[in-house]
Amino acid sequence: MTDSNKYSLIVIGGGITGLSSALTWAMYHDVKNEPVLIIEKESKTGGYVTSFERQGYLFDTCQMIPNISDLLKFFDIDIDLKEYKGYYTRIFLVDVKTSKVRTIDLPSGFEDFKKALMEKYPKNAAEIKNLLDYSRALYLELFKLKLEPTFFEILKMLVTCPKIVKNSKKTFNEYFAQFNITEPDVIEIFTVFAEFSGLPANRVSAPVPISAMNSLLDGAFRPKGGFMEFPKKFEEKYISLGGELLLNTKVTKILVEDGEVKGIKLEDGKEIYSDYVITTVDPIVAMKEMVGLEIIRNLDEKYAKKVESVKMSTSSMNVSIGLDDEIDLSGLGLDCGYCVITSGGDIFDRLFDDMEKGKIGYTDEDFRVGVICPSLTTGGKQNIILRIVPMGIDDWVELREKDPEKYNEKKQKWADYFIDLTEKYLIPDLRKHIKVVDISTPATYARYSGSPSGAIYDMAPYPDNFGRTRLKMKTPVKGLYQPKFIHSVFATLLAGMQANDMILNREIMDGNARYKKN
Repeated sequence: MTDSNKYSLIVIGGGITGLSSALTWAMYHDVKNEPVLIIEKESKTGGYVTSFERQGYLFDTCQMIPNISDLLKFFDIDIDLKEYKGYYTRIFLVDVKTSKVRTIDLPSGFEDFKKALMEKYPKNAAEIKNLLDYSRALYLELFKLKLEPTFFEILKMLVTCPKIVKNSKKTFNEYFAQFNITEPDVIEIFTVFAEFSGLPANRVSAPVPISAMNSLLDGAFRPKGGFMEFPKKFEEKYISLGGELLLNTKVTKILVEDGEVKGIKLEDGKEIYSDYVITTVDPIVAMKEMVGLEIIRNLDEKYAKKVESVKMSTSSMNVSIGLDDEIDLSGLGLDCGYCVITSGGDIFDRLFDDMEKGKIGYTDEDFRVGVICPSLTTGGKQNIILRIVPMGIDDWVELREKDPEKYNEKKQKWADYFIDLTEKYLIPDLRKHIKVVDISTPATYARYSGSPSGAIYDMAPYPDNFGRTRLKMKTPVKGLYQPKFIHSVFATLLAGMQANDMILNREIMDGNARYKKN
């Protein structure tokens, strides 16, 4: 800690956005004269991007990242990334009446993906080509976007980004309908892509799944040493440049005076002062509890209303399973980026509707579960991860705090359900091979992140909650920034760079929404 107790920048939260924010600052400043501090309430950095060990098994909390070589080069960080080969995704479509399972394989690589779909579904070959080519062009327009455009830049976007302008307010379903695709399997494939955003296809902003699909088709990776290696490398680089880090420390207030940020207040009452603050915690918590909505309202009524209407993403349930060496995971088709077992159709919509009503809608007829097998890519002890989205906060937190016995019963009940589902439709005799099971619930995410809803994908990308309609990064409080509007490792790294770009008047990224290497 500096003797003066005054920093140029304080970053609240040591997740990937926080590390990116602080490291970018350290790269562009002499931190001896303009010191920077990360304050993290947990005992390690990384946030949702980390790993944990159980009985010799290493489990990741994150699953895939796209090709981020340009960003790693920008940060001068070397991480051994292993690329998923062959198939990016496999969809295991279940007929619940007959229990028969049909597999839809989706190869990696944009051109291979397009070719495979056109050959497999010739009746819609032309429509598939139009959809994918148009979507690719829309994705590439993202690199021309300005984050906070001037009036003249907005006018220029009409020429440089016409597809984004045309489709930014559409849901993915509305966007998809323009291409007149009728093949049920193709509809299922793109519905699954949309659902990776944590929202149903009829609610998510169209550019989100388009961007995710294209970036991951260009390459899906995971760190060889587990995802804990990712924040560790960023932390090491940050510390080497003179950045400071305070762990196991909780911020309770963001200090504001005359509309300008002055620093933060810790749980023990200590105040630490700074010229700038970047908060990477739940934006509703930050604005309502740490700053105070009345302060925001007095500065910008419109921004305050936006805070009150912000929708956070769904939470999740993860079942991490360590297996013996007797099971052939590769032979079962798990050697790919992501598998989805689903009863298909509009199941995600119905599960999402149930979640919003405070119900858990999974049944023997209605289900969707992601199955990931990291060990086939990076080695180590065999393991799989069952990822269940959507899973709302429900009464998970209340049970954990007030009735631990019922909480454990509930999480075991649902873990057993998803294990049985996976055994029935994907991995025969799964239970015979299980050595370790670790279960996380929405209450786990709420505790770990500090988000009351346990949101895992940050602010939910509805059309009215994303892009130019999102809660702005630059808050009404002078010197306070909030780079929190979309999930994924790629996006969170960019967010930290974007916040610094604003502070430094576009010195880093020239105001662009995406980084362009020189």
